[in-house]
Amino acid sequence: MTDRLRITVSGIRGKVPEALDVDVASRFASAFASYLEEGRIALCRDFRFSSEMLSRAVASAVLAAGLDCIDFGQIPISFLQFHLARNGCAGGLAVSAGHNPLPWNALILLGDAGYYLEATEGPEVFNIYEAGNFQKAGWQDLGAVEQQTFPLELYLEALAGLIDLPRLKGAGFKLVADPCNGVVSPYLAAYCDTFSLDLVSINDDPAKPFPHPPEPSPENASQTEAVVKASDADLGFLLNSDGSRLSLVDEKGSALSEELTLPLCLLALKGKVKKAVSTVATTSLADWAAEQAGIRLLRTRVGQSAVTHTMAAEEAELGGEGSGSLAFLPFSPGYDGLMALTLVLDWMAAEEKPLSELNSALPTLVRKKLRIDVPADRTYKVMDRLEAVFSGEETDFTDGIRVKRPDAWFIIRPSTTEFILRIMIEGTKESVVESIEDEIRERIGA
Repeated sequence: MTDRLRITVSGIRGKVPEALDVDVASRFASAFASYLEEGRIALCRDFRFSSEMLSRAVASAVLAAGLDCIDFGQIPISFLQFHLARNGCAGGLAVSAGHNPLPWNALILLGDAGYYLEATEGPEVFNIYEAGNFQKAGWQDLGAVEQQTFPLELYLEALAGLIDLPRLKGAGFKLVADPCNGVVSPYLAAYCDTFSLDLVSINDDPAKPFPHPPEPSPENASQTEAVVKASDADLGFLLNSDGSRLSLVDEKGSALSEELTLPLCLLALKGKVKKAVSTVATTSLADWAAEQAGIRLLRTRVGQSAVTHTMAAEEAELGGEGSGSLAFLPFSPGYDGLMALTLVLDWMAAEEKPLSELNSALPTLVRKKLRIDVPADRTYKVMDRLEAVFSGEETDFTDGIRVKRPDAWFIIRPSTTEFILRIMIEGTKESVVESIEDEIRERIGA
């Protein structure tokens, strides 16, 4: 079942080569170029072994449609989104699969302002892909490739403009970084130089495979925890392979859930942000933190496309998810782990408190995240059955099935990036969370 192509409103992803190969990548890029019709498409890729192969196919397809391609090479998607928000291009294409394991890769479609395509745009591209009716330029009207270097100095300057730079530089924090051998690895030294941070970096060789699943979380943080303790660091952090997600490790060497990244950033931006957006699958601590910070928090569907387009529509400055993702529109429409990290570090410097103390202010909740394999042809039959089971309770069907109970809440939804059901349970007691897990597994038959 994992050999099938996964299609979302903002692109495609799958295992290479079983689901995603040169032919599929070329046809999908042709569809996107045909959808845009004219202009320039900015391109980037990560360090996955298949990314160069796929990006060459993508660039060729763009040229064949008569559009020009600006190739930034190996940079994070967030860098490309930062560029698109400030420079005129028809759109962007990123070859990168973020949190998916190494057999996987993805093609992510970006609009002219750097946003993921929204729900009304993606299906149009897929319809062109399915029909195979691609725009083809004559031999004299083919596009051209222009190699460009990403302006890292401008990115770091804009990042520094979000915070009190002298204060952060004066704090002299020592950090332990685990970029998971991902695409952010080559840029960490320059980032730390900008903010006068002492860096201890592990798992920072993009030529090597991922040292652990490329999802920042306590389950993958044992190395970072150990190095934080051994090096007497002020903070540790983990990024996913494209740098869009962040989780933290405090100065005591204790890993924080990726769910806490958004609540901490909400608290960090007290007095600076009026409205924020998250998803129905994100921790309830986001509501608590927003209330403490005087920020109105809205909820929407899961995914960067839904969150950032809701931000734009509602004129909300901040948005994020329980995956450790965060976007700040005054900076960029992209989820950016380095940006989220900068906000937390600035808050620590302002409060003159360690991360463990700042985190201790959050209420203590028990949460559990589950991944349950369900064949694609059974997914919606299972969801229909569960909807009938839970419809008598306090439910929210914004994205999947969210059920609220007096001492807990949970959500069950099909993943948009993998052929699984994702389940999040959060409550005040471990026994309650475990009981709900047993109940859900029994209902699903897992």
